Amino acid sequence: MKVAVVGGGLSGHAIARAIAARGASPVLFSRSTGFDVTRDDAMLRLRDADVIVEATGRFTTSRSIATRFFTQSTRAVAAAANAVGARHVLLSIVNCERAEVQGYGYFAGKRAQEEAARDLSRDLAIVRTTQWFEFAGQTLERMGLGPVGLVPRMLIQPVALDAVAAVVADAAVEPKTVVQREVAGPEIMTLAEMTRRVRPTKVVRIPLLLPGPTWRAIRHGALLPSQDAAIVGPTFSDWLAHDRTHAEADGIGDASSA
Repeated sequence: MKVAVVGGGLSGHAIARAIAARGASPVLFSRSTGFDVTRDDAMLRLRDADVIVEATGRFTTSRSIATRFFTQSTRAVAAAANAVGARHVLLSIVNCERAEVQGYGYFAGKRAQEEAARDLSRDLAIVRTTQWFEFAGQTLERMGLGPVGLVPRMLIQPVALDAVAAVVADAAVEPKTVVQREVAGPEIMTLAEMTRRVRPTKVVRIPLLLPGPTWRAIRHGALLPSQDAAIVGPTFSDWLAHDRTHAEADGIGDASSA
């Protein structure tokens, strides 16, 4: 079975590893491999795939930019999947459809992406995930100002990316076993709690109280999964302990050094 994984970065590589571990043959398609899903001929490039996993991403807080990117991505992937009779597996975000979080452009874009996928894809599976453990380090990188790191106040139930990738791989290689599934990690915590345990240790973390109803909802749990979500993967402490080499390469430090 040939599985095309559209999207690079951490998620694309993790999904490809999980697919290979199940005996299928993953092929990555991303800008780093010379493929732009919003510009290139997806039907031509993906024509040999039995399954197409869409794990595209673009970090932006702009609703218009996010919506345009994600819907373009999904239109291209859905058309390619339909043309060859391939299954379309979409990686998405828990609660991105909720009205109270639409003020954050990225979530609005993911909601539009899911709607487009449901309208266009003939054989679709959606795997929704809460924020990944890597999100803490990414926040410090994206919102760092020299020795200061701004940390938005968020209540989340983060999950190990490798555990998410395993669910996505199952949806890809075991047809019809997943139509829509939500996954989350075993613990509820704040983003501030996570960032206290990542490096660089000299960064001063400053809690950031973002204004508006969207961020108020996020602070009070709008991103927490439902009771129907599957709890997968290790705790954050265990992830740090057992994935130290991988974590340090991504900017995540040992909990004991914080």
